Amino acid sequence: MNSVKQKFTKGKKDKKVDDIGGNPVEDNINQSQIAGPEAVQSSMYTTTGFISEFTDNLTEQNKRKKLALTDPDTGLVGRATEKETYLDGQIPQRPRITAGRDVHMNNVQGNQNQTINNDYRQTGGNNTFVMVDMNTMYNIKKWINAPDSSFNFNAAYDNMTKGTGEWLLNDSRLIQWKESGGLLWLQGKAGSGKTFLLTKAITSLKADNHDVLYFYFDTRDQSKAKATYKGMLASLMLDMGLQFNQAQLMNLYEKYNSGRTQMPADAMKSTLLDFLRQKSSSMFIFVDAFDECDNQEQHPVTEFIQQLLVQGLKIHICVSCRYPANHIGMKCWPLFVNIKEEVTEALLHGSHGQIRWVDCQIQYFHQLGSGRAIRKALKSLPKTLEETYEQALNAIKREHKDNAQAIMKWLLFGYEELTMKMLAEILRIDFEQEILDDPEPIQEHELCNIVSSTLAVVQQGTHWYNRQEYILQLGHPSVKEYIVSEEIKESSAKLFQINDQLAHEFIAQCCLIYLVVCGKDGHIDRALFPLAGYAVNRWTEHVRNLQQLGDPVKCLSLHLLTDTNTSCLAWMNQNHFFHGATAGSALPFYYASMVNLPNMISSMIENGADVNAQGGVYGNALQAASYRREVDIVKLLLENGADVNAQGGEYGNALQAASCGGQVDIVKLLLENGADVNAQGGKFGNALKVALAAGNKAVANLLLENGADVNAQGGLYGNALQAASYGANVDIVKLLLENGADVNAQGGVYGTALQAVSIRGNVDKVKLLLENGADVNAQGGVYGNALQAASYRGYVDIVKLLLENGADVNAQGGLYGTALQAASFGRKVDIVKLLLENGADVNAQGGKYGNALQGASCRGKVDIVKFLLEKGANVNVEGGKYGTALQAASIAPIHWDPRCDYVKLVEILLDNGADINSRGGQYGNPIQAAAIKGNQEIYDFLIQKGATPIDPIFTIFQEDPEIPIPLMDNEPADHQIYCPLFWNM
Repeated sequence: MNSVKQKFTKGKKDKKVDDIGGNPVEDNINQSQIAGPEAVQSSMYTTTGFISEFTDNLTEQNKRKKLALTDPDTGLVGRATEKETYLDGQIPQRPRITAGRDVHMNNVQGNQNQTINNDYRQTGGNNTFVMVDMNTMYNIKKWINAPDSSFNFNAAYDNMTKGTGEWLLNDSRLIQWKESGGLLWLQGKAGSGKTFLLTKAITSLKADNHDVLYFYFDTRDQSKAKATYKGMLASLMLDMGLQFNQAQLMNLYEKYNSGRTQMPADAMKSTLLDFLRQKSSSMFIFVDAFDECDNQEQHPVTEFIQQLLVQGLKIHICVSCRYPANHIGMKCWPLFVNIKEEVTEALLHGSHGQIRWVDCQIQYFHQLGSGRAIRKALKSLPKTLEETYEQALNAIKREHKDNAQAIMKWLLFGYEELTMKMLAEILRIDFEQEILDDPEPIQEHELCNIVSSTLAVVQQGTHWYNRQEYILQLGHPSVKEYIVSEEIKESSAKLFQINDQLAHEFIAQCCLIYLVVCGKDGHIDRALFPLAGYAVNRWTEHVRNLQQLGDPVKCLSLHLLTDTNTSCLAWMNQNHFFHGATAGSALPFYYASMVNLPNMISSMIENGADVNAQGGVYGNALQAASYRREVDIVKLLLENGADVNAQGGEYGNALQAASCGGQVDIVKLLLENGADVNAQGGKFGNALKVALAAGNKAVANLLLENGADVNAQGGLYGNALQAASYGANVDIVKLLLENGADVNAQGGVYGTALQAVSIRGNVDKVKLLLENGADVNAQGGVYGNALQAASYRGYVDIVKLLLENGADVNAQGGLYGTALQAASFGRKVDIVKLLLENGADVNAQGGKYGNALQGASCRGKVDIVKFLLEKGANVNVEGGKYGTALQAASIAPIHWDPRCDYVKLVEILLDNGADINSRGGQYGNPIQAAAIKGNQEIYDFLIQKGATPIDPIFTIFQEDPEIPIPLMDNEPADHQIYCPLFWNM
């Protein structure tokens, strides 16, 4: 990290660099000099270190002209509230929205706000209708775990004064960028107002109905996600999906085991690029504060921007970054009306082009509260941001110093946003007695008595389910730079110098004391203890960051990690890693291994902990550490006598757990210590199968080299070839076949390898298996055969390939009975037509829904139902879950997909001769199905068309809906109703 001295010193040593034409120019010129266009442009290249990569690597047709927005008369670089900074290319953005992604998204075509929660909505230009209920959307967002940049957007928007950035909107080069696409590079030094400019451009573009995505890098974010490449990708992907492609977003969620598997950054990038390719209209993408991206993360960000640029003219990208500039404007507040000229002159003279410095002085003036005090302060303004922060720290009263230090430690090194409720809990912790004082809520105005708004500010935002929260943040990233610098050690504010070790130790103590106290009854009430969520999930991270454990943290950790401690059970039950844990299911030693606490493990072993103790989801400590890919913990456990072949737990043994995680080093280590490569047991049967299912080629090769049996049977996928066909790439499938894998081996959830690959949709692997003798009509597995699996998923190419290779189009078996029923239920119109063209029996019976017509009817597919009827489907054939197609159509959900007109579907079936009073199926008859599902519209329509009203005995429900009542009709009752009616009879 650069020192604060480097960042704040005005005069810097000149450095020779080359501009884009290869001509030598001066870099980092003294601020007293005029920054001409060449100097500005040169500094852009040398400071960022990656724009030159763009011009070197982009093809000639995709290069964009670099533009510098400077004053044509003076050559000065303007400012956010006057003429502002520097730009290179072109720009995009969105109007003010409520913070958080739950509330409303703007419909670009109709310019109307539509609620995401609990309804179907039309999104963007794709006109894609998707049912999105609150819980599903919540789960998708929680899984993607994207940082929310709308907080940054709203903070900038709320603090902009009238006229901010107007010059930018009228600049001819910005207008050119809006029309032609490409890259717009906006630069200015720390505090120069780049974020305001970016926000202004976003607001303008969104107001003009342009499609916009944005991401604000921000080192103040406690979760650190806003400083990472993956955080940027996750945020952009989620916003793009919510606005324009919710269907694909939900498919991704399902693909990754309904959120149980994390999505890697490369997959996020590919998905986002796919979203952009599918979009026909222009997209404006903004990335603010690139310099606040972690240094190690900047290279992949630049590569991603480069990939965006080659997408063509429809992509417009704007990036902001730091750059030294010379000139600033200021906003005037009502307090300064009578001394406006004095304040303006003093701030312009002392700012040296830094809006942040100006903002700090204005905040300080407001604290003074009178014109006389402000005039006095104008005579002794701090010369730099460094001195400004020193002044703010020294102004903290003695009685508030401890609390102020606590606040700064949490803001600098905490992992999540610090809410005001959390802060109140932190300040009630008594470190000497290790107890919590009585709760005492802290208000925003009270915070100013502890720390100045120069150092920390409160933002308001909306979290999940529209819960309002007040978030405490650093006043500016430069606050952290100063407090952790060497510079502060030589200042009068040296008592406030903080390093990572001090902060992590303090926060760890806070969390441990809090957990011991709030979990003493064996459970934790998060409503009563707002800091509990953070303490439960984060205390181990702070302990791991300590190079040496001090006695307080060590003693508190050992106290918590004691199996007789009720607080330990409360922690385990609250931590998401340990869901399913119960009292006595595993010792704390197991959990310490799982969360990677080597110092604690060593201490516990010294105190007699059993390294082979059984319990927990993963059976024992070694399996848990192997699954969690904790190499150091695995080594430590093996060195202390852990049984490498111990059985039990979800994966059966440590080797299988490590193979699932894909950690080659751990697999090697276990094999070197005697792990049985063919040990059976666990969810997947053996290590080779789980490695193949997870697509871990390197691990699979290592296991095969060490004697893994390629045809061993058992586990979820039955055999290695089926596992590879489902989860691995074609090269691994080839490898197994070359090593003697039986292409037609039976077993597992999909019966055969061919069915497994057919459900996944990989044409190359299907061809490979068929070329190696796979039986195209082999029966077994959840879908009965490969054709049914491919038909359900809608893979046209695979269905054609299977049929060309002799697949029996009417083969019976599996969940849906026939391929035609599978395609009909799966809403795959093209597959239905293809199967019928190849001789599928439209009235074939069997499977969950009895026949294809019933399968299509329960999913509301009008076009498929019409087509099946045209091809001779029997509208009154009985069988399957709902008895008849009409009953299946009558169960339509109350909030159904707008693409599925169930009332129209019921009408079509009746028009084609469906028996309106047919008996049988889960709900007895169509009208009872509509009643039980609460579909008033369909119920009324059936009555209108002559359906016999429901038996009067149903009125009993109104008196006691809790008692199950048999359906009383002319036939023996074989159904029970557990639901009350939804209207007055």
